[in-house]
Amino acid sequence: MALGHIVLLSLAAFCGGFIQGLTGFGSTLVALPVLAMALDLKLATPICCLMAVAINIVLTGRLHGHIRWPALRLLILAALPGMALGARSLLVVPGDWLKLALAVAVLVFVAGAWLRGGGRRPGRLLGLAAGFVAGCMGAAIGVNGPPIVAWVSRQGYDRNAARATLTTFFLLAGIGVVASQAVAGLVTADVLRAFAVAVPALLLGLGAGMAGCGRIGEKGFARAVLVVLALSGTSLLVQGVTGLAAS
Repeated sequence: MALGHIVLLSLAAFCGGFIQGLTGFGSTLVALPVLAMALDLKLATPICCLMAVAINIVLTGRLHGHIRWPALRLLILAALPGMALGARSLLVVPGDWLKLALAVAVLVFVAGAWLRGGGRRPGRLLGLAAGFVAGCMGAAIGVNGPPIVAWVSRQGYDRNAARATLTTFFLLAGIGVVASQAVAGLVTADVLRAFAVAVPALLLGLGAGMAGCGRIGEKGFARAVLVVLALSGTSLLVQGVTGLAAS
């Protein structure tokens, strides 16, 4: 592997680990665009998925005592039928339109949450909707985080409970994604070698993010989550518009 690729891989891994260690999600959002500058998506995507699984294993191990199991079960059970529908929906609805729809929903949520600074806690029905949409979007376009984060972030959990519930959901979903990629032949020897190179920077970034999370208050944590959600929505919006313009 060329030195430039190693530097870029390490930078992507550090940044992805830092963001996820700080907020409990967002590693792929940060790492994938960086890797895509130098690597083909067939390499970059499974590398990012492996990094996300590794991060979530560490975070779930550290935070498992804070998991909100009723919420997690609700989200997982709702996501399963969504996954089945998502794979089929991509055959009917172009992925770029799905990205635009999700982007608009996320950005509207962020704007509303930022202006309200709180508000009524969303109930189980919206939790079922969030899990279902996450399952559908994850299967259709590979992005499942925003609906889950949007719902969990409004449950009134402290930062450890929010991060624990999010990372456990993403760990379970990520294992399924990596398994499907392995079956499809995407987890190659080159992918595994690149992942091994990324691990030191990934763990360093994760440690820095977790340390940073411990230094900010609950309000600061909530703002950080909204910022990463806004970046996620903006990224999806750009991808959707770019894809439609190119088609």
